[in-house]
Amino acid sequence: MTAIHAAAIPRSTVIAVLLTTTVAQIASVMGIAVFPVIAPRLAPEMGVAPATIGYQISLIYGAATVGSPIMSFAVTRWGACRASQVGLGFCVLAMALGLTASLAGLAVCSILLGLAMTLMTPASAHLLYRFSPARNRNLIFSVKQTGVPLAWVIMALAAPGITLAFGWRWAIATVLIVALVMLVALQRVRERWDDDRSRDAPVRTNPMAGLMALWRYPVLRWLAIASLALSFVQLCLGTFVVTMLVEEGGYSLVSAGVMLSLVQTSGVAGRVGWGYIADRTRNSLGVLQKLALTTTACCLIAAFIGPGWPMPALALLFIVFGAAAVGWNGLFLAEVARCSPRGMVSVATSAAMTWNFGGILIGPAVFATVYQLTGRYTSTYALLSVVGLSAVAALLMCRAAGRRERAAA
Repeated sequence: MTAIHAAAIPRSTVIAVLLTTTVAQIASVMGIAVFPVIAPRLAPEMGVAPATIGYQISLIYGAATVGSPIMSFAVTRWGACRASQVGLGFCVLAMALGLTASLAGLAVCSILLGLAMTLMTPASAHLLYRFSPARNRNLIFSVKQTGVPLAWVIMALAAPGITLAFGWRWAIATVLIVALVMLVALQRVRERWDDDRSRDAPVRTNPMAGLMALWRYPVLRWLAIASLALSFVQLCLGTFVVTMLVEEGGYSLVSAGVMLSLVQTSGVAGRVGWGYIADRTRNSLGVLQKLALTTTACCLIAAFIGPGWPMPALALLFIVFGAAAVGWNGLFLAEVARCSPRGMVSVATSAAMTWNFGGILIGPAVFATVYQLTGRYTSTYALLSVVGLSAVAALLMCRAAGRRERAAA
């Protein structure tokens, strides 16, 4: 797959691809976001503690980590649009299982959601790289990645009200309906957007091939490592903030949901803003480094959150935290696409996302485990600063590797 020359891409096509991939991303991520929001109501019914949601999120991304290299053939063989439809189908099945309120059903639900993620991100990266002009690529990738925090915003605002009014099952059913509608809608553009698929591409490939190829390119390697650390912090922020504010801050479920929505809303604005700045400055790595430093500082400040905090101060912290800790993904994916060897954008993205998913896999589980030792969510958030600093270090190594490559060229 190669990008189409900018002059050959109608603006209407760019907008259509961007809008479609963004809405598809929202539909799939809503399936993940709904569970942390309804955890205070769902967990007691299942006979487990709300903090157990950390293990559920880790299972989702554990499946994604394992599945990403295995499913790397999908975009090439099926086409990016069909791969997105399959991912949305996994989400529909997952929500149906989530309605059962059984641990076994939730486990399979989590695995299906993880497999959906392995398909959605490389598929959208393939389409966006193919149909987007290079001069706006950071912004376009960042706008598409707003689908992730937007899904969390939608769930943070809608799921508590739906849960309190009708029960948590209706919150899950809402996600099921949205994913099913989007799956059907994609069929209209499937033939046109999948005209570059290779029906003869092998299904049985070495699942480690993409990872090994990525490791041979130092810039991609350090980008992937940085994404592991940044995704570690991001998912811990989104997964536990509602429970922390309810249990330690004395907030209601709806009020805590509003704070989570601030995190994700600022993440949406951040992704667009950082993408614009990166395109204007041509320095996406520099922007990523500043975001990693800000994330680290916010982790430290979170240690002091308590019931006595003024609401404006708490809101400001979560706005800054969200803009930094949630706003980096579009820059990361655009940089991976830019630095990928010719014709390997989807493969390199799948490999890089394996590292990204790895951070999400271990992040919530490690957080839940450390919380058991500290007994406080705020203290556990403060310890995330170490992870944030590791992202800063990896990005510095990435910049150094890029300088060496340019010097050797």
